[in-house]
Amino acid sequence: MRAVNEQNFKIYKQMSKKVLITLLGIVIIGGFALTGMRLALAEKPDGFSTPESGITSRIKTAYDSIASLSHGSDAAGAWGNWGAYWNRLRSAAEFTPAGDTTATDVKTGITFNGASRTAGTGTYPSPTNCSTMQYLDNNALSTPANNCSLTWEAASPAVTGDDMKDPRTGLVWSQLLKNESGTVSFAINGYSQWTWDGRQRFAVTAANATAGATYTNNGQTFTVTDTIVGGTNLSTSVEIPGAPTASGTLTKTSGTGDDTITFASGYGFENAAAGGKSASQLCSDRGNGWRLPTQIELMQAWVDGAYFNLVAAATVNHANTESSSINAYYVTLSSGVTATQTKNVNAYIRCVR
Repeated sequence: MRAVNEQNFKIYKQMSKKVLITLLGIVIIGGFALTGMRLALAEKPDGFSTPESGITSRIKTAYDSIASLSHGSDAAGAWGNWGAYWNRLRSAAEFTPAGDTTATDVKTGITFNGASRTAGTGTYPSPTNCSTMQYLDNNALSTPANNCSLTWEAASPAVTGDDMKDPRTGLVWSQLLKNESGTVSFAINGYSQWTWDGRQRFAVTAANATAGATYTNNGQTFTVTDTIVGGTNLSTSVEIPGAPTASGTLTKTSGTGDDTITFASGYGFENAAAGGKSASQLCSDRGNGWRLPTQIELMQAWVDGAYFNLVAAATVNHANTESSSINAYYVTLSSGVTATQTKNVNAYIRCVR
């Protein structure tokens, strides 16, 4: 019996050693597995797990770098909420610029990002020197190349009255305004001349009239705006549409002045036909954002080659820029000449938008 017990004891000892060795192996292997899981979990999105410390995690390092550049956001996105680290990494990776810059806004050859992560290249024609210009644009020897003219383009979307668009300023220029029996429209020929302020200016001889007096001609009533004594220019305004005859007699109906005044010609007769509207009103009445251009806008149009691109660009154009209470600027688009004249003198009207 004793021999059997000794034998069993030996077997028990051997089995215990094996169990201990097995348990030790499990502990060691489990330790390695747990360490690996911790390292893996440190790089998983929050929401599934959280880094243990974040101190040595590459994800944390990347997060800190992106956050320092103000890229991305900690907030949840279309993917859900993955926690601050992964929300920022994903939002930074999926970021798309929301700018409205286009190629025509950026200097030629310069790259940019507008509403895309794909870089674009600018096409804006920046100002350059023009050492090849010898003559004014309307000279027979002048060419668009020699005078550094840009090639203008059609406006898009197009509206009634469009002529061409200056690619440098982005301004769209109109055809010239025309009066046809009291109806004002844009035209490429047969255009009219107008005064800046909408008044009429009659060429008279030694006439006398006091401001406020009224005179009639061709069924229209004209109100004197400036008193004249023995004057040669009679300025008037109208309130309803109606033009005078090309020449004739003004007959007084009220106020102080000569009973009749003979005139040989005058300015602003087209304005009278349109109800005495000013150049600025005539443009704005066309709708679609049309307005009378300023003097500097007309000058820039000349620099950019308006003469080679616009209809009838040799004309003298009213500018919506004043030099005094009685004078305003005009610009000639064939020569770039700009000066002032009284507001009741004729010139052409070209609108801009």
